[in-house]
Amino acid sequence: MKYKRLTNEELQALQKEFVNYLAAAQITASDWEKMKKEEVQKAEELIDVFSDVVYEKVMSKIKFLEYRDKKTLNVFNCREEEIVLVGIRVSENSTLDLTSDNPVNGWNMNDNKMGVIKSKKKYAKERGIEVFELLQSACLITDDKLFHLLSKIEN
Repeated sequence: MKYKRLTNEELQALQKEFVNYLAAAQITASDWEKMKKEEVQKAEELIDVFSDVVYEKVMSKIKFLEYRDKKTLNVFNCREEEIVLVGIRVSENSTLDLTSDNPVNGWNMNDNKMGVIKSKKKYAKERGIEVFELLQSACLITDDKLFHLLSKIEN
C-alpha cells in the first residue's frame, strides 16, 4: 500500500464510490459478497487499491498545510514540484502562544524573541506521500491566507 487502508467507517462513507470502483473492475455485488467470503486476500487487495486511489485523489487536491504548537507556526504550500515553508518560531521565554485563536494579535515582528523561517525544497519522495506524511505528523489542511500573510514578513 502506498498510504493506508481506509477504515470501515471511511469505506461506509464512500460506499457509492466503492461500488462504482467495483463496477469499473466488472465486479458485481454478488461477486463482491462471494469474494469477501471465499477470496478474502483478493477482497482485501481491492480495498487496499481503492484506499490508495482515494488518498491519491485527496492528496493531489491539498495545497496548504498548517502545523502549530505553542512556539512554532509552520504553513506549507504544497506545490507540484516543491514544498514551500513559511513559519514563525517564538523563543521559549516568550509569552506568545501560537496555538491561541488569534496569535497574530500582539505580535511584534521586531521582537528578538521571534524569528521568521522561509524555505523550500524539492520533494524527496512522491508529492502525495510527503503531503500524507505531513498530515500524519499533526499538520492540518488549511487555506492560503496565513501563508500569504507570513510570506510578506521580512526576515
